[in-house]
Amino acid sequence: MKRIFRLFIFILILIFQLQPAYASEGAVNNLNIDVIIDQSGDATVTETIELMATQGSEFYQVMNRMNQKELTMVSVTRDQTVQYAKLDNWDPDALSREQKYNHFGINDKGDSNYELCFGIEHQEHTYTMVYHVTNFVNKYQDATGINYNFFELNIPLKKASIQISAPQSFQKDNTEIYAFGYEGKVNFEAGRIKMISTGKIKRMQLFSKTSIPFAHYDTTYENKTYKSLLKDAKKGSDYDDDDGVGALGVFMALFVGFLVVAGVLLFALADQGDSRIKRYIKLSKKDKENIPNFHDIPTHHLLYASFLVDQTGLNKKYHNPKLIAAYMLKMIRDRNVHFVGEKKDYVVEFLEMPQDENAKELYEIMQKAANKENKATRKALESQMKKHYKKLYNWFDDLYMSQKKYLHDQGHLHKNKIDDQTVEDIHHTYGLYKFLKDADNMDEKKVLDVMLWDDYLVYATLFDIADEVKKQLREVHPDYYEQSDYRPDYDTIYWSMLWANSIMRASNTGYSLSEQQVRSSGGGGWSSMSGGGGFSSGGGGGGIR
Repeated sequence: MKRIFRLFIFILILIFQLQPAYASEGAVNNLNIDVIIDQSGDATVTETIELMATQGSEFYQVMNRMNQKELTMVSVTRDQTVQYAKLDNWDPDALSREQKYNHFGINDKGDSNYELCFGIEHQEHTYTMVYHVTNFVNKYQDATGINYNFFELNIPLKKASIQISAPQSFQKDNTEIYAFGYEGKVNFEAGRIKMISTGKIKRMQLFSKTSIPFAHYDTTYENKTYKSLLKDAKKGSDYDDDDGVGALGVFMALFVGFLVVAGVLLFALADQGDSRIKRYIKLSKKDKENIPNFHDIPTHHLLYASFLVDQTGLNKKYHNPKLIAAYMLKMIRDRNVHFVGEKKDYVVEFLEMPQDENAKELYEIMQKAANKENKATRKALESQMKKHYKKLYNWFDDLYMSQKKYLHDQGHLHKNKIDDQTVEDIHHTYGLYKFLKDADNMDEKKVLDVMLWDDYLVYATLFDIADEVKKQLREVHPDYYEQSDYRPDYDTIYWSMLWANSIMRASNTGYSLSEQQVRSSGGGGWSSMSGGGGFSSGGGGGGIR
């Protein structure tokens, strides 16, 4: 295992060493673009550029294939105070640094290719550039829409976002949206199209179709169909796969991406977990070492117990199948459900609706897969979860909301701070984890009340050490299941966890398929780093010179 881990790290180092080295002239720390399209079909574009420059005299942004789109620079401001003056003929080679200083202009390169330029100061400054584009929306043979590459810079860009608005709201029922050239998302947000980066940025290109009417259009491609241009744009992207080669390419790209991300996460995020899980306390390594073993149950309330486990840092997943398994064990103990059948042919039989609200919600979700005899196979449950994954995701949301309400109602949480009793309970919970993990205290465990192990197994499931605890049970209480609320064999815990994992996996599959279908039909979602086609107007380079 260690050899495999070292090999993995070595591969990661090679990957990062193969990344292109950036020039040292500067970088854009943040780029925010606001686009307002008016009724005529013209657009006013406002770029806020947080630029760090160490050399050079100007910033420039290449705008190629503008076709019938006329460009006009409106203004440039530095740090919201210094207003630049316009130069009608910008020649980057002829103008001196002093002539460029506090000035802006357009370098016309011919054939509908331009550069938006302005003088810069060294060190970090924020520049606001406003330019106007006529005929921003294109007319095709069968539709109208936008195919615009907002930028493609040659210097490092850390993060970027774009908002696009029009006289009418952009919505799923009147607009399709696809985004290329960056890791991030494109979505509809409050009637606007919102593009935002979350990782690497090469460029940010929007390809869309819209039924919102405008007075004027760029008719350069009116002899081409939107459908054919969309097919061209999707080629090589991960929006959908036209053939087996494309599918393999996408798979390999995703796999390599997964390896890189996984490696980074191992180092950078191993201790943080899912940001959606609110952590009110963080146990340090020293805290964990100093907490003594604790064999009492901190709480019999499963909702509170799941919160305590979250706070120890032992659970880092928001959609955690261990929670499902723990609630299944609770329902088995409360005689709401039980497993019937033999070994691999187990089915869940639904007996009585739980009183606990969170258990009740999970019971109702699972029961939808039941047959007329009120029994459900694992296969039927998986099929149900793929189709109705949102219900399970909502169950997690409701559970975490219930946790917070319980904390408030019990006086454990006040003004976003937990009380001393809760801190003590968290310490006891981690102490219980250490007690259950400890294989050297078997004599102490033998004298414990057999029924205490029912609760231990629930906590062990939340701790993700149920298999270890089951082995201990075989040694300290061979007759445990004869006296327990669980089925009198060793399969109850195993099957609860197996079914919980199946439910979670099927829901995640359903979510992924749904998201991909929405993406591929222009409903928004993750952008594609590759693809985009060759018919977009706009960015084709730029930076500092």
